[in-house]
Amino acid sequence: MPLDKDQIQRFRANYLFEALTDEELKRVAERGSVVDVSAGETVFSQGDPCHHFYVVEWGMIKLYRVSADGSEKVMELVGPNQSFAEAVMFVGRYPLYAAALEPARLFAFDCKDFMAQLRTNVETCFRLMAGMSRRLHGLINEIDHLTMHSGTQRLIQYLLEQMPEGVKQSPCVRLLVPKLVIASRLGIKPETFSRILAKLRSDGLIEIQNDTIVLKDPAALRRLAETQG
Repeated sequence: MPLDKDQIQRFRANYLFEALTDEELKRVAERGSVVDVSAGETVFSQGDPCHHFYVVEWGMIKLYRVSADGSEKVMELVGPNQSFAEAVMFVGRYPLYAAALEPARLFAFDCKDFMAQLRTNVETCFRLMAGMSRRLHGLINEIDHLTMHSGTQRLIQYLLEQMPEGVKQSPCVRLLVPKLVIASRLGIKPETFSRILAKLRSDGLIEIQNDTIVLKDPAALRRLAETQG
């Protein structure tokens, strides 16, 4: 189904489109479509030709690789208003898998048409390159965080990043995806993930209520994330 005006405005703030003029955005939207996917459904597989890149309207998408022994390594979790596979349009084939963790709605954009616009507008191309460079810088910082910090630090930082804005007293963090997926994303073995949570709970820093974690002392957690080896 085609995109409506409200949907167009919703993805207007994404870095991919903020550099486009109204006319350019209109053309992109005309070539875009809405794709609904069910939980567990594959959006694309590793090695598939890249025809589209996507922006999530709602739901959660996991990007992952599959190792030789069949285990998954989650590379990224993509939520509402975030894009994925945009850089792949310059490569030609998807380098990983994408699948829905829950029912999701995606905006799909035609790669060839988007690249055609870049070829005819140097200024737009450079603005997009600047946006991609900022995103790459953020990903490099994230890789540094994953490789230079302990599992405890990575998990605490993840929980702190999920804190709702404006809540200072015992904020509640709801885990929107399975713990196994979060553990894979953070590069932590599932059993290690569980041990870290148990230790934080025994230290009185968190409470666990099914899929919700109460951060009883965010300040102490931040100090621990900064000093934990």
